[in-house]
Amino acid sequence: MYNNDMMLGSKNILPPYDSRQFLTEGEYMEGKTICFYGIPAYGHTCSNLYLVRRLDALGFRVVYYSTEMFHRDIEANGGRFRAYPVRQEELDLSDGQKILRLYRLILQYTEKMLPVLLQEAEKENPCAVIFESLAFWGRAVGQMLSLPAYSFYSIADMGKVGGEGFWAYAKGFAKIGCPFNKEIPESIKLRKKLEKHYKLEGLGLFPVLMNKGDYQLMGFSQRFQPGGEQLGKRYLFLGPLATHRQIREQNDFEYPQGKIIYVSLGTIFNQNRELAKALARQFGDISDWSVIIVDNQEWRSNGKPLTFPNNFIVRSFVNQKEILKRSSLFITAGGVNSIHEALYYGVPCLLYPQQGEQLLNARQFEKMGFGRILRNLKKLRWEAEQAMMLKRTWNEKWKKEMTMVCVDEALEILSHPQTSGTGKYRERSRGEK
Repeated sequence: MYNNDMMLGSKNILPPYDSRQFLTEGEYMEGKTICFYGIPAYGHTCSNLYLVRRLDALGFRVVYYSTEMFHRDIEANGGRFRAYPVRQEELDLSDGQKILRLYRLILQYTEKMLPVLLQEAEKENPCAVIFESLAFWGRAVGQMLSLPAYSFYSIADMGKVGGEGFWAYAKGFAKIGCPFNKEIPESIKLRKKLEKHYKLEGLGLFPVLMNKGDYQLMGFSQRFQPGGEQLGKRYLFLGPLATHRQIREQNDFEYPQGKIIYVSLGTIFNQNRELAKALARQFGDISDWSVIIVDNQEWRSNGKPLTFPNNFIVRSFVNQKEILKRSSLFITAGGVNSIHEALYYGVPCLLYPQQGEQLLNARQFEKMGFGRILRNLKKLRWEAEQAMMLKRTWNEKWKKEMTMVCVDEALEILSHPQTSGTGKYRERSRGEK
């Protein structure tokens, strides 16, 4: 057995990598290679790097597929980086609110990358595969090579059609909008090609957007997942792992005195000009307030460049954890990693969701009393003050439960992959040979 299940901040958390050595290629356990198929976006990647780090510490060689921009982050956490066989700019799954486009792109990327990924996986001879829940190509590799397969969820699961998770997503995307458009014919064409050439199954919209493995590794708590208690034993809730990934970047400014508001809408939506202008109007040049804001270069290239008051610190990238340690409020779009990092550091959230999945997260956090959804930009300062008051009354027991890391059962299962899982994909694949 491994260390007892861990709570964030406990002594059982691994030390930073600069205090221990990486394993060399010759030191890994024989037959203990895992191929990990990631999604090259910060929220997805940051959510699972701590798991990679734990696997490396146990002697696993984790071959992690992503794009070059995440090369150093992956290797800083013990992974062995492999580049996807497409250019960085080609692999774009950022437009999460257009789910029909997202579905078509996932099928398209799978068709393009699968021949190379299969060939490389056969050379690596992995004992198992782990894939992000959006990385259908990873599920396909596991299915075709008859390997134990595990899906990692950095977003809440939809669950069964008609279940609590399904309706939570439906409400979010209904508000944002999900038009029936020209993506459908192209998606059908791609689906038929994959079914015919590779004999793949489970290519419908929901199975491709929420890929399942023998086990589902959930990067958050059961309490956060809508209907989480009904999902069964094949769902392992690991807790929010992002807080314990190894971070290379350091902030290049001195932290101001007084109250700090930290503002970031994530790497995709940081170009929200209306929010930036409202912040400047309502919090500008106030002596006891400082605002640290993650900007986007589009602010400076799209129309008239924005200027900020003297009490604003504006950067294109920051070490978020170091800022949250000192913040009184976090204004965020509602990404899973960000809101859980804020909760861990005891920072209430003012939530400004930009797409359906973020709206689901925001509603969950608001319902539990850890955040407040921003509904009126004209009253931004009042809304911010109301959000900060939540800390006086929130449920500390729930906070502790939702920031707990529980990876032991997953590590035990991953260490004995031949005895775990339903065998659904492996039996089907054998029957087709």
